[in-house]
Amino acid sequence: MFTLLKYLKNMRKILPFFIFTILVFPLFCSNFVTSTPREITITVIDEKPVYELEHTISDTSNELQSYENFGDQKDFWTANLQTNEWFQVRATLLAVGDNCYIYMDNRTIVSMGQSQAIERSEICRNEFDRIVYPKNFELMGSPDGTLGDIDDDPRITVFLVQGVGSYYLQHNELVGTSYSNNREMVYVATGMQLVNTIAVMCHETNHLFLFNYDLDEAIFFVEGLAEFSMYNAGYMSNNSFMQGGMTLNTTMSSYLFSLHPSVSLFFFDENYFSYASYGAGYMFLFYLAEKYGIQIIRDLVPLDSLDGSQAIEQVLSNHGYNMSFNEIFLDFITACTIDETGIYGNLYGFSDADFQTATRQLVYEFPYSVSDIKHRYYGVEIKEIHAVPNEFTLEIETPESPRSLGVVTIIHDDNGWNITQLILTGDGSTAQLLCEGDNIAEVYVVTSMIREGTPNAPKTWMESPSNLLDFTIKEGHSPSTTDETRMTFLSLLPFLLVAVILTRKIKV
Repeated sequence: MFTLLKYLKNMRKILPFFIFTILVFPLFCSNFVTSTPREITITVIDEKPVYELEHTISDTSNELQSYENFGDQKDFWTANLQTNEWFQVRATLLAVGDNCYIYMDNRTIVSMGQSQAIERSEICRNEFDRIVYPKNFELMGSPDGTLGDIDDDPRITVFLVQGVGSYYLQHNELVGTSYSNNREMVYVATGMQLVNTIAVMCHETNHLFLFNYDLDEAIFFVEGLAEFSMYNAGYMSNNSFMQGGMTLNTTMSSYLFSLHPSVSLFFFDENYFSYASYGAGYMFLFYLAEKYGIQIIRDLVPLDSLDGSQAIEQVLSNHGYNMSFNEIFLDFITACTIDETGIYGNLYGFSDADFQTATRQLVYEFPYSVSDIKHRYYGVEIKEIHAVPNEFTLEIETPESPRSLGVVTIIHDDNGWNITQLILTGDGSTAQLLCEGDNIAEVYVVTSMIREGTPNAPKTWMESPSNLLDFTIKEGHSPSTTDETRMTFLSLLPFLLVAVILTRKIKV
């Protein structure tokens, strides 16, 4: 019964995310302000035929000088990133803001209807000026960055376009590049619910800000930061974005990460739940900002000389924290497993988000043994062990050098939470860990294939390296007669670990 209740409790945490994929309130539109209507006729041209549309539209005048005007039409170079095909798409300017031009492709205007197309464009304009631009500026700095303003127009073009997905292309801002539109520009797919359009617009705009500073950043930081920008903009705590019971400050990508924690934090594999890696990146940066301050994230942006994990270590050092990336990563995956605040200086839970991995291997019988568990590089494998004896032995195969295995054992017993983290140097042998507790209620064993020292993270999408590793748990202590690695976790160890962990977390 205890196990069933715990399982239902975990399911209750993830159910709202599933509901969110289906439900979005159209009432969100009422949060935005439109302006006084006037009569204008637009001719929409999209190859052939020519459409004549006439409708009452809203006044798009603004205080700043506009280099482009409502009704202007342009042919934008557009890419199908799946097939690497380039083509031009005719679009019409439907809203002009202080910080943006909102263009919509003419096919969408025709299929959506002019009135609805203009209304949606105006909502995007208002939200871009009110939230998206200023909040990204606050987090990232000026969008001109080190590239400057290629078209000498302070506005960013938001191109609402069908059939090609949502993305940012840096080459639009690089002089002499083929298929360049020679402007600061993001592409946002049409056909989504309005709240999704707004969130994606924020995500892609963050890419534009970042790539004006850092031309070749690690992919996990690029996508994690773009997801983080939606949180920083307040969308993940806005009721309009949280219909259906969405939990505080979580995203759809973090929901997928909770379902697929074995994805690599570093490697984005198109063939294995790549969007879950977005969630891993987001939750990692969320954890970093929550535990060490959002200024850590801001300071990472202009640091072009270092990327990914190296940059994180450097910025933390600049703020007085003497920590390795691997230490932070093991803390992070521990928090994702148990989400318990109030222990170990709040290191192992999320104070401002309700997040916990939903997928883990459940173990009820001893001895337990499983072979060839696929460990992706900086992915997470979790064993949740029930009906645990007070003495048990873990036998864990390590990967081949130069890879290592990060291991976290989490024991909850009469003494509270006992959390131990270690890195087993990889040599292909089996490590033996002897564990003890006092009336153990629950045990989690978390493993991740990592690399000792500061790891490198790729800057492009690619399949994650992996190792197939064996895992065994046995009742009692059965030390090996070989020279395998041994470690005993005593029930008094939590008190020693608290002192060690708190010491290394304090600013120097």
